[in-house]
Amino acid sequence: MAYQATVLNVMIASPSDVAEERQLVRDAIYEWNAIHSKQFGVMLNPVGWETHVAPEMGNRPQEIINTRILNDTDILIGIFWTRLGTETGEYVSGTVEKITKHIASNKLTSIYICDRPLPPSQFTDQYLKLKNQIEEWKPSGVLQFYNDLIVFKQKIKDHLSLHIQNNEYIQNILNESQEVKGDFDNNFAQKTIEPSDEMVQILLSAGEAESEIHFIQGIDQTNLYAGSLNLNLDSPRKIATWKSTIEKLQDLGLIKDEGYKGQLFNFTDDGWKAFDQLKAQMSEKE
Repeated sequence: MAYQATVLNVMIASPSDVAEERQLVRDAIYEWNAIHSKQFGVMLNPVGWETHVAPEMGNRPQEIINTRILNDTDILIGIFWTRLGTETGEYVSGTVEKITKHIASNKLTSIYICDRPLPPSQFTDQYLKLKNQIEEWKPSGVLQFYNDLIVFKQKIKDHLSLHIQNNEYIQNILNESQEVKGDFDNNFAQKTIEPSDEMVQILLSAGEAESEIHFIQGIDQTNLYAGSLNLNLDSPRKIATWKSTIEKLQDLGLIKDEGYKGQLFNFTDDGWKAFDQLKAQMSEKE
C-alpha cells in the first residue's frame, strides 16, 4: 500500500580499506527502509561518490564531491579501520574533509571505527594519522567502535532508528515536511472545494474512463474529448469557456500538457486526487 515519506540522503564516507563495511551499510539502510520506513515516514537514500558523481573538470575533485553530494546530505556515516585516506590539499584526507564540513553544518554525523587487533605490518603512517584524528574527534561524541561485521551492521540499523527519533536536525526536517504537507493539503482542499461545472465534467469524465483529454482546434470546428465527454464547440463563446477551463485545470496543477500544441492533456497526481475527492463528495450526496 502506498504511503508518504520524507527522503533523507545518507552519505557513506570512508577510505578504500573498508569496502565490505560500505556495502553492509547500504544493506542495513535497505533493510531499515523495508521494516521501518512506513512507521517513521522516512525513506533513507544511500549516496556516495562512486554512484552519485559524474566526471567533471574545473575544480579539485573533493570540492566537486562536496558540491554534488555533501551539500544535499542529511546523514553522514563515516567508517575507518587502518587508513585515514588521501590528502586533498586542504585537509588530511577527503573523508575527513567531508566529515568536518558535515559536522560544522550541524547535520547528523556518526563515525564508526574498527578496533580489531592489527598485525605489525598495518602500523603504517596512514594508521598513525588515523589514530591522531580519532583523538581529535573523541570530544565531539560522534564515534562508535566495532570489531565484528555482524554487530556493525546491526549497530547501523539500531542507531538509525534512534537518530531519526531523537536527533534535532532530523526532527526539524520531519516537522518542516509535515508543515509543508499540511499547507499543501489545505491549499489543495481550497482549490477543489468549488470547481466550475466545466471542470467537474472534465475531471469526472476523464477520470472515470482513465482517458486523456483532447482539445482539438481546427479551422472549421473545435472539439473536446474527455472519456464520455464529447463536445463540438461551435461558437466562439463555447470555445473560450472550455479553453479557459483547460487553462484553469493546468494552473491548479491538475492536468499537464503533453506537448502536442495544447491539444493533449493527462491527469497529474494532484488531478487524480481531485477526481477521488469529487467522487467521494458525490457518494456522500447520494
